[in-house]
Amino acid sequence: MAHRSPVPPLALPLFLLIFLLLFGCSSLEEHRVGGLVEHAPTPAAFRVCHGSNCHIETPVTLTAGDWARVRAQFQPAPATALDELRRISSAVGLMERLVAPQAGTGKDVGRNLAVADQSTQLDCVDEAVNSSTYLHMFADDGLLRFVGVEAPAHRGGVILAHNTAVVRDLATGQRYAVDSWFYDNGAPAVILPLQTWLAGWEPGDSAPTVAANTPTAIQSGAAVP
Repeated sequence: MAHRSPVPPLALPLFLLIFLLLFGCSSLEEHRVGGLVEHAPTPAAFRVCHGSNCHIETPVTLTAGDWARVRAQFQPAPATALDELRRISSAVGLMERLVAPQAGTGKDVGRNLAVADQSTQLDCVDEAVNSSTYLHMFADDGLLRFVGVEAPAHRGGVILAHNTAVVRDLATGQRYAVDSWFYDNGAPAVILPLQTWLAGWEPGDSAPTVAANTPTAIQSGAAVP
């Protein structure tokens, strides 16, 4: 009978670390993640989280020209909540591209894939916090007419935990996940009903989305360079 070699003491923790980097992210509870969000950020002064669990917070300043590009995502003004959600999807992706030179996050890859320099990467806590910050900036500038910004949401346990930014349709009360974690830096955020997201939605699932960076989902529009 074959005998298995004993697992070295450090092997299991290392395996779990790699597993979490590849397939999950931090399981910080909702109120703690929400507490990391800036609620009065301005284009001239806000923080970008990266390095996992908001371990690194880099101050960022956008120029007037940068912010004009963000405003352009909402022009002409959306006529419906669905249209506004699609604009949000594109605008979040644009924000990621605008902050990347200062935050050093331009090489962030989707889904916490193992990268040697984790300081350049964003886990789902970083993504949820940053997207929420951007949403507050959009709202404070009067760019959001149909939706309001909610606290981030959380799903899963210690393994495969996940977090997302959230908005709410002001007319219907429907809440939507605004999830920028699945794809590389600068891609349009995935937006879908929060209940679908909480049920474990992943790209490629058949459940409909409002805006997603996948061939089979409703597109938010071409990315702005």
